[in-house]
Amino acid sequence: MSDIAVWCLSRRGLGLAEVLARSLAVHCFHPEGIPPAGNIPATAFTRLTPAVAEAFHAHPAHIFIMAAGIVVRVIAPLLKSKLEDPAVVVMDEQARHAVSLVSGHMGGANTLAETVATLTGADPVITTATDVGGLTAFDTLARRIGAKVEPKAAIRVTATALLNGCSVALVCPRDFYASVQREFPGVAHFETLRPAALEAFDAACVVTDALVDLPPDLAAKTLFLRPPTLCLGIGCNRGTPEEEIAAAARETLRAFNLSILSVFNVASADKKADEAGLKAFAAALRAPLVTYPPSALNAVSRTRPGLSPDSEHAMRHLGVRGVAEPAALLGAGEGADLVVPKQKKGNVTVAVARRNIPHPSRAGVLTVVGIGPGGPAYMTSHAKGILQEADTIAGYTKYIRLIAPFIAGKEIIQTGMTRETERVEAALDAAASGKRVALVGTGDAGIYGLAGLALERAERRSPPVPVRISPGVTAGVAAASVVGAPLANDFITLSLSDLLTPRETVLARVEAAAASGMVTVVYNPKSKKRTALIARLRDIFLAHRPAGTPVAVVTHALREGQRSVLTTLKDFLQEEITMNSVVIIGNADTILVASPDGLKMVTRRGYERKRFIRENYN
Repeated sequence: MSDIAVWCLSRRGLGLAEVLARSLAVHCFHPEGIPPAGNIPATAFTRLTPAVAEAFHAHPAHIFIMAAGIVVRVIAPLLKSKLEDPAVVVMDEQARHAVSLVSGHMGGANTLAETVATLTGADPVITTATDVGGLTAFDTLARRIGAKVEPKAAIRVTATALLNGCSVALVCPRDFYASVQREFPGVAHFETLRPAALEAFDAACVVTDALVDLPPDLAAKTLFLRPPTLCLGIGCNRGTPEEEIAAAARETLRAFNLSILSVFNVASADKKADEAGLKAFAAALRAPLVTYPPSALNAVSRTRPGLSPDSEHAMRHLGVRGVAEPAALLGAGEGADLVVPKQKKGNVTVAVARRNIPHPSRAGVLTVVGIGPGGPAYMTSHAKGILQEADTIAGYTKYIRLIAPFIAGKEIIQTGMTRETERVEAALDAAASGKRVALVGTGDAGIYGLAGLALERAERRSPPVPVRISPGVTAGVAAASVVGAPLANDFITLSLSDLLTPRETVLARVEAAAASGMVTVVYNPKSKKRTALIARLRDIFLAHRPAGTPVAVVTHALREGQRSVLTTLKDFLQEEITMNSVVIIGNADTILVASPDGLKMVTRRGYERKRFIRENYN
């Protein structure tokens, strides 16, 4: 099965499973009697342990929404090796943490934990040493290009060398290295394998489909990534057993020093699609069997120079000029080279075509991050995680300075005020190139922020660029916390800036807010050039609310240089107000209460009325 298995024990866990099902292909496993409410594939179980044992290796990944201790005890007997185990992520029922537990690199659990965290608001917990150290491990690179690795022991050797800053070599084609160079800044690159040169290094990684004999000491510290580059073209007589086909294929690959681990598919003629031995061989190899009609095979035979002479046997029985060579070329795809011409092995013919090493499929993503007031103390842990994991950080120059602890070693895209569109497009360009980009702004990303613009601009991209949102503490909420609890009931937010909104519209909204009777939070109240609108706002509110209505003016809320004052609607213009200020205008339920820290502004929620009703009418 290709679906991700999601395991839960309670209705709360089922609710999270349904959230995940909106974005991921999942199969939900749930206790009998607690079915999911949504229309998602699901299986009920009576006992968790046997149900997991039956399904564990049938799914590429598992998300357990329960205590980690339960998961450890259940899966421990099922684990084989880091090359075979599915990814396992554990999340608590409150969606606080998404923990990559098993197969973080090869299985993709680290990436899955980050995805789960993004979808649920949890914090991703990654404990693999290279990831914690901000490094890309070679087995992570293998997963991204679909490569197999050997020998298993060398995974630890190369990872340890990377972590300890030892000398490490990467052997791979030049164009492939160009696509991963920034992930391995301290690693030496060799375009061809030169054993004598590699002896001086503490560890080496070789990306190749070729079989190479190395001296024992060098072999012990060399990890081979076997990329999916080889297509086996196979023709065979009717009824040829799997064993004979497998022997012919393996003998051919060994003769030409090619690794069977790099075979990504097996190709033949359409009339061989039901050949039992061929199907069984492909299944054992875990490679799909692809077949082609005579027209496609003959087109290759006619147009591709250098192929073997036409086969009378193939023409008589299948209506094709050849099978193994044209099938291998078709299966390998456009631009492939025939590296092994047709080899006759009893009842089997084998040819091999090679495609280029696929470049790493590192999916780029743009996350619009609300950094709150600007300092780490009031930034969400989710936002901090996004910044730490980002390759590129984009933002207004002033905002970049606010997050200085998070930008070391990262690409920075910064523009000045009024260049928001340019900044968003640059961030999208970086994400489209495969980078993880954080576009930062103070407050919340979606409240007078760039989240909307990023989503609009991303929609125009082909292929699309995923845009995610990391919420933050917005200025209105920050200012309210400084002066008390003025937003305890319904409230309105307004921006007095008329740079993007016509002045007439701004004033119409001010009138509506004043007439509504709700507490009003005013952003962008005043600048050096824009001073008239705040006076107009006061006059409009005075027409609807008493002059003594409490008003708070908070500047640099929860930042260095914070100052605040409680005043009245009649007098608040006497206070210093800047673009860094937030003005909170109370309503009929807003009062001032005494506290050890001085007066606090409170908008009554109505609890006293609720108590009166309960005491007098129950």
